[in-house]
Amino acid sequence: MINSKAFFYGFIASATALWAANGTWTLEECLDQAKKASLSLEAAKLKEQSADISVRQAQASGGPTVSASIGNSIYDRPLAAHPQDHYRFSVGVSGSYTLWDGGSSKLNTEASQLSKEATVLATKQTERSIQESVLNAYMSLLAAQENLRTADASVELAQAEFENYGKLYEAGSVTKKDLTQSQSSVLQKQVSQLTAQLNVSTAKTTLRQLMEVDASDSMNVVALEANVSTPDSLEALPPYEQLQADARIANPGLKSDSISVKAAKKNTEVAGKNSSITVTLGASSTTGFTGFESDQYGKQMKEGWTNTLSLNINIPIIDNGSTENKVLQAQVNEASSQVALQESAKNLENNIEKLYINAMSADMQWKAASLQVDAETEALAVAEEQRNAGALTYTDYLSQKNNLEKAKVTLTNAKYTSLLARKLLELYQGKLD
Repeated sequence: MINSKAFFYGFIASATALWAANGTWTLEECLDQAKKASLSLEAAKLKEQSADISVRQAQASGGPTVSASIGNSIYDRPLAAHPQDHYRFSVGVSGSYTLWDGGSSKLNTEASQLSKEATVLATKQTERSIQESVLNAYMSLLAAQENLRTADASVELAQAEFENYGKLYEAGSVTKKDLTQSQSSVLQKQVSQLTAQLNVSTAKTTLRQLMEVDASDSMNVVALEANVSTPDSLEALPPYEQLQADARIANPGLKSDSISVKAAKKNTEVAGKNSSITVTLGASSTTGFTGFESDQYGKQMKEGWTNTLSLNINIPIIDNGSTENKVLQAQVNEASSQVALQESAKNLENNIEKLYINAMSADMQWKAASLQVDAETEALAVAEEQRNAGALTYTDYLSQKNNLEKAKVTLTNAKYTSLLARKLLELYQGKLD
């Protein structure tokens, strides 16, 4: 029997892969690809593995140790009455177990576990940073593509106008100056078009590298947001206080730094335990034989078998300031982790405030730019009528056309600045996880 849910998700995954294989990427696909292929994220995951190994090492440090030994030695007694070479063979098994170390092993294990938790959250923060970079690159590409379409349309209009002016000049309806200005306008539009093409190419390269996608991918992007014409059709921004609260709760970097502070405190306690009394239980079993003087090796092995049980107590008295220096260093690390936590909290607050202001400002600029485009479009229509009636110079007419194109570029930039700020706020709130 076919699992409908598995079939559905399999179908979606296949469709997504096919869509991406054709070189067209949605924002969600770009974010997923970056999380899968990012080298920065891979490096962060390797740090997770290292932290896990450190935990296991700390857990094993307080356990018993057992070792076997085999010894071979040759020696002589040059001052003996009958000097003769000797051969000694020994074999044994020994083990030890720390009964008490002042709690150092336990604290070290707890510190390692906290460090591992902080590392896992740091990986999540790396993922967030990658997503933020992808969002910036993606929106930049959308804006660049829209500006390129505007530039392409301007070139087409300028070329058509130049061809028309060429016919009018031959008919004696326009002056040589008008024709030259029309040709200059075409060249200027082509320069703007080339700049727009370069911006698109740069944005594609940035996005492709973030996603670790091959250079052969055309990196065409699509987004429903591109069809939004006014910020009023978007969901209203949440209250500023709510954004700050949500961001603090959802930010993995802040959680990582907070846990790092706890780990640093544990390490300070561990450093203080270096002067603690340690009690170790030991046991060994050994035997051996001596060669050259006797050939009764089996008897020697049997009679020389020795079992030992020991209880060792180590009481540190003077360590030349080693413990004190370790404690001081641990305290410095603890203070540094506290400062890092405060810096992270401050940076997060500043980022949210900046994004919130950018979103509101971009919304107002978006509305203003939209009205400006309408006004410049109407002004151009009037200018065309005046130009056709001979009441407006060609220079003034071109100026009006340029005003409209500038207004369109301003509108595009304001639109995608607003969309980017909103997406980044969603990212900081944890809505894109």
